[in-house]
Amino acid sequence: MQLFFNGLIAGSLAALIAGGLALVYGTLGVFNLALGQMVLVGGYATWWLYQSVGLPLPLSIVGGLAIGVVTSWVAFEIFIRPFYKRHRFLPLVTTISLSMILDALILLLFEERPKSILSGTQNMRTLYGASISTEQILLILMTFLLLLLFAYVLHGTAFGRRLRAVTQNDTAAMSLGIRAFALHRLIFIGSGILAACAGIFIGIDQNLAPLLAFPLTIKAYAAVIAGGKGNFWGAVLCAYCIAFLEQIVVGVHWFNRFYVPVGYQATVALTFIIVFLLFKPAGIFGSASRTA
Repeated sequence: MQLFFNGLIAGSLAALIAGGLALVYGTLGVFNLALGQMVLVGGYATWWLYQSVGLPLPLSIVGGLAIGVVTSWVAFEIFIRPFYKRHRFLPLVTTISLSMILDALILLLFEERPKSILSGTQNMRTLYGASISTEQILLILMTFLLLLLFAYVLHGTAFGRRLRAVTQNDTAAMSLGIRAFALHRLIFIGSGILAACAGIFIGIDQNLAPLLAFPLTIKAYAAVIAGGKGNFWGAVLCAYCIAFLEQIVVGVHWFNRFYVPVGYQATVALTFIIVFLLFKPAGIFGSASRTA
């Protein structure tokens, strides 16, 4: 049960990041390599507002999300919009540049010392024989509620239908009078909100550190590739699968002889990518396509 709850916590975090990445790739055809840094922006902004400025936690979270929105909007206007229609590889270069800029700013403003939004010990509970904090339970529930809200917007509203139309074929959507470019901006900002939520998740559950950016990005890519590039729900499902696999790999006493060192946990996402590229390149929910 402890491994199950650990996987649920890690999977909820990964699902927020991978879902936003899948939505952006499915709509714009862009892989945002600065995703991990955008996650940290939301977390560090909330930490600064709560610990340094002294705002109440709810206002700090709202402020962190607002800063995440502004960062995503600026990133889209400067690093994405001028390039993504010219060639699909250009945003790879520009988002790498953005990631390096954000890395430098985070190190300059917050230094390398780990930082936690909630200082002090968490309120631990025993649930079905496993230890889990009240904060972790709330984070899991809030992630589920956020995903359910997104499902309603995407599948139960006229705005969601326009989003899905742009995702499937933006040219055809524009022929029907849908403002595809405006929706592209909104989708990218929406992915930034999910990333900021994930950063706040990390800051409350554990510690924020600049070195977290790259592992977060790799895990999100693994989930997107395994779920089918551009498939939002496939990416969310595979994010949970990867998180549970990570916990099993390092948490099980294999053959009653040894434990896998925790340092190898990060290799699970890379192995996931390799396996799916070898045996099912289109992903679990993707469909193979032919080109002439």
